[in-house]
Amino acid sequence: MKGDAMRGGLRLVVMGGFLWLAGCAGTGEVVHLDVRFKPTDVQPVDTEPLKIVVETFEDKRADKSKLGLRTHLWGGVTYFNVPGGRPGEVAAQALADYLRLRGWKVGVRTPGVTTAEGEPDILLTGQVMEFSANAKSRFFSTAITAGTRFVIRARNAVDGSTTTMNLDGSRSETVFWFDLGDVQRLLNETLKESLDRLMADTKIENRAWRLK
Repeated sequence: MKGDAMRGGLRLVVMGGFLWLAGCAGTGEVVHLDVRFKPTDVQPVDTEPLKIVVETFEDKRADKSKLGLRTHLWGGVTYFNVPGGRPGEVAAQALADYLRLRGWKVGVRTPGVTTAEGEPDILLTGQVMEFSANAKSRFFSTAITAGTRFVIRARNAVDGSTTTMNLDGSRSETVFWFDLGDVQRLLNETLKESLDRLMADTKIENRAWRLK
């Protein structure tokens, strides 16, 4: 009886191993990553009372079909994207949310569209050069990478001047058990790192966005 129990337990372990390995194969599905900031992610500051508008970013990436993919251990892939498949909209909304949490009044609009409130004090436009998330699964580990690269331009109504800023960010980590939340977290951390650098390298002075 004891031997039968051991053999039964071994069969369960083997079956569990096969089921786990089967789950390591990709099916080509698309999963969406939630890109957003929580109030605790951003430190508010004393801000000048300005109206800022962010226009939806232009997507300049060579491959606009996805953010990236996960390569599975036993073949196949899973694709990563943002809800709606429009990273330019997601990046602009993320920037607006970040600035709101810092303390500014910020709106988002489609390029070329004006609102009843008129033109803002500062208009932010941008281009998405890179917005990526990738994962490669191996035996007992998965390597995850995330990258962002944006060109952001601030047009200042007070004097008609323009300030251009280039933002780059990248992060990577290796996890034992893969979880989609790790990819999402790493992408959000990379994006926040870029926006933190934006605030560190620029300033708003006399109702205009300037480089320090």
